[in-house]
Amino acid sequence: MEVSFAKNDNVPVTPAEQVAPAAVPSPASDPAPQQQAVAQRPANTSLTAGGLLGDYIPEFKEIILPRLNIAQNIGEVGKAFPLGALVFDQKVPIFIPPLFNPATQKLDREGTPPATVIVVGFKPTRFSEKVEGGGRGIIVGTEDAVRAAGGTLDYSEYQLKKASGMKRFEPLADAMVAVKRLADCKDESIFTYDAEGGKWALAMWAMKGTAYTSAAKRVFFTARRTSYLREGGYPSWTFAISTRMESYPGGHSAWVPVCLPVAKTSDAMLAFIKSVLSAPSVD
Repeated sequence: MEVSFAKNDNVPVTPAEQVAPAAVPSPASDPAPQQQAVAQRPANTSLTAGGLLGDYIPEFKEIILPRLNIAQNIGEVGKAFPLGALVFDQKVPIFIPPLFNPATQKLDREGTPPATVIVVGFKPTRFSEKVEGGGRGIIVGTEDAVRAAGGTLDYSEYQLKKASGMKRFEPLADAMVAVKRLADCKDESIFTYDAEGGKWALAMWAMKGTAYTSAAKRVFFTARRTSYLREGGYPSWTFAISTRMESYPGGHSAWVPVCLPVAKTSDAMLAFIKSVLSAPSVD
């Protein structure tokens, strides 16, 4: 099952496009008995004092999903959770890496099992301005818009021209993911979907910088184009996701995601994902 959020003919029809509101006569203008209106009322609606209201199913662009973040040494998530933690909605850690003490050559903290995640689909890649200190910069949709904003995607060009005000941009890949609840997480108000013997929640994962390279490009995009994700699309495999510290030239380091395919996603789980993306049936 292939899922994309781009507007094209291959994209699954959105809930709002699938189900048109049913025409329901108004009690004030229709002389038919009230039970006739009730009999015609479709499932998934509710009566209020003001009349009959349809159960409007919003499109994904009209809702705000929780986000996945990796706790780094900059930003608010890194202040509240152990560095390297993969955090759901800035509230629930779904993976915490082990903490090794080089002085004692022992672990000061055991790590948790990797998070279980299924990528539902990707939005079209955008471009995000890189701001010192981890602040939020401009986000644009095309490379032409990067240039129009006085920016570049080329690091060497940025180094040469940053003194004159050139901005640096980097690709940004937004993925919708399904995340499985950890066994010790008791809050059922967050992970509400029942599937595969567990509880799941949807989230958005914005991959840029090191996460874009190590997860989006190296794993998901490469596999989608060349190997095990070619036939079934992004949701066809379930991943175990953890993090590790990676060092870069110049003394810089960052926590990066480690994404390992662990099993083909079952037909039951794929049906669950499809049901989330589709409008409910109306009898």
